[in-house]
Amino acid sequence: MQSDGSMDRLKSISREKPLSRRDFMQVLTVASAAGPGLAAAAFTGMSLTQSQRAEAAELIVDGLGTLPKVPYGKRHGKMMVTPICMSSDWNGELLAPALQMGVNFIHKGGYWNRVPDAVKALPRESYYTDMTVDTTSPGHDPNNFDEAYNQVVSSLDRNGLKYYDVYRAHYGWHNLESFNKGDNVTFKVFQKLKKEGKARYFGVSQHPYSNSDAGNPEKIERYADLINAEIESGVVDSMQVWYSYGYPKEVQEVFAKASKAGIAMVAMKIYAHGNGKMRADVAKMDELKANGKVGRALIREVMHEKRPDGKPIFCTCVSNLGNMDLFEENIGGVSPKVARIDGFETHLA
Repeated sequence: MQSDGSMDRLKSISREKPLSRRDFMQVLTVASAAGPGLAAAAFTGMSLTQSQRAEAAELIVDGLGTLPKVPYGKRHGKMMVTPICMSSDWNGELLAPALQMGVNFIHKGGYWNRVPDAVKALPRESYYTDMTVDTTSPGHDPNNFDEAYNQVVSSLDRNGLKYYDVYRAHYGWHNLESFNKGDNVTFKVFQKLKKEGKARYFGVSQHPYSNSDAGNPEKIERYADLINAEIESGVVDSMQVWYSYGYPKEVQEVFAKASKAGIAMVAMKIYAHGNGKMRADVAKMDELKANGKVGRALIREVMHEKRPDGKPIFCTCVSNLGNMDLFEENIGGVSPKVARIDGFETHLA
């Protein structure tokens, strides 16, 4: 194995000119020796050629292995998804490795003006997408039917995806009154799109709201109240929700209730809201066998949160990945192969 000094030298060389085949093979040897779930660190800080990046990705993907698939709730037919989904704003070089591992749900696929080649080559029925419809986010009118409808049809015209599996109301609703048991413009737009074959299932990306939002009476403490109303309405098939390590117990309980009701639960903001707490809790990270990787620890913790009946609350999660190092760290959190090597007992499937 190369010394740290040798690796530093190779990283310095790579920033000035492409590594020779011999030098690159030395880096691959170090990465291989690091073991599954740890190889990416050897390539951090290196400027690699396209072929070298592809070879490095192949090694990392081999170490992570194929991901399991779990039911996407009980209201989405036979949809089965991996416990982490890709996003349209990922680094494009990560799409092919993710697909190779079996990742088959694309969050915010509706934001693509052009479907990337790695995805375009696949049969449309082999993967799932959502369209986050910004009816209630800042600058949009939640009562404008045409605005919401045109967001969907115009995006399909641009990207050629044919339809979206999930029409997801971005930001959800600001309060219980605007939700009104689902009797609102957002849901009525979905009903029209479903009849036209442009959307299949109705979901929300439900954000909590604070007093800092102008004209917004909802507080984060009432997050559970709004989620509970969405459960009881029966119209919501999936929920993408803010959740991370250290969230209030009442929020966890209502998410468990939603999962029990058959709603597909997707966790977001896992790192943004939990990294400080997890980083400070060394004992918890050791318990999660995360080898000092905060992102891996956070994803393992959230994806193994249980309902009272012992089943997982969340079926998948969203993680913003910009490079192969983050890819390995985060996807390693749901990789059975890495879990076995780390000695972490996993119950994702």
